[in-house]
Amino acid sequence: MGGNTEVDLDALRAVADRVTDAADAIAEIHWPTLPAEALTGSTVGNVPAPVLIAAKLNDVIANMRGWAVAARMAADAFERADSRSADRFPRR
Repeated sequence: MGGNTEVDLDALRAVADRVTDAADAIAEIHWPTLPAEALTGSTVGNVPAPVLIAAKLNDVIANMRGWAVAARMAADAFERADSRSADRFPRR
């Protein structure tokens, strides 16, 4: 098993930018909540769903931003490695 793998660093960075933009858009959404007192007597009145959903969304947003940072760091590392090693290997 061998072969070459090529990564389009511009495309990777563009995807990272889109993921960051999506995370920012999600973070700006104001999710409606219904006060527990408005649900008095309801079996769902005591369910902390809005709090749980907000926490999960915060995790999703953080993970999206983290992935985008990691993708940019990987692109930068590939670029540095390529520029440092370019003279060591002949072009095909």
